[in-house]
Amino acid sequence: MKIQPESNNIAMTGWNWQSFKNSIKQKVIDVVPEATVKGGAEHIDKWKKIDDWVSKPAENRLIMGATALVTQPVIDYNNHKVDEETRRVSRNRTIAKILAGTTVGMIVRGSCYKLVGKMTDVNGKSKYSKFLLPESYINKFARDTKILKNYRSALSTAVAILAMCFTNFAIDAPLTVFLTNKFNAKTDPAKAKREEAVNG
Repeated sequence: MKIQPESNNIAMTGWNWQSFKNSIKQKVIDVVPEATVKGGAEHIDKWKKIDDWVSKPAENRLIMGATALVTQPVIDYNNHKVDEETRRVSRNRTIAKILAGTTVGMIVRGSCYKLVGKMTDVNGKSKYSKFLLPESYINKFARDTKILKNYRSALSTAVAILAMCFTNFAIDAPLTVFLTNKFNAKTDPAKAKREEAVNG
């Protein structure tokens, strides 16, 4: 693959930024090995489905939450600069924060995505089906579904961020405190010893 140089009217004397940029891009492309995707149309369709799933705001939040749940509590619990009790409470708070944030984030983002989808329906006949579609872009969206999908994802994410400015304080924070207290009670070694002594 070769990058075609863009025509410009810059005089030959002096340094040409566009030419320099194209040469850097070409060097990067030359380093990457060429590959052929095996499996034909079915294989491509499978990757398209994965791409569609990953690019949705709620599913994207689930991936981030799952990654955080696997990594962050381990980091907190293995911080040997603090005592055992602080590590335990810190780990529990991190788990609670991730669970609360991921659950509420998925609900808010998923709801916003569905709402935006209903209000950006190029073929819709209802009063609000095109409410969030700019008139000048309706024909373009009707022709290219990928552009429409990207527009919906970006718009629903923006709407969800605005909504989460409220839900972070109203739902996330109290839920995090509630879950932290539950986890602390469950993992309290002193409580476990007392229960063991009572049960004999």
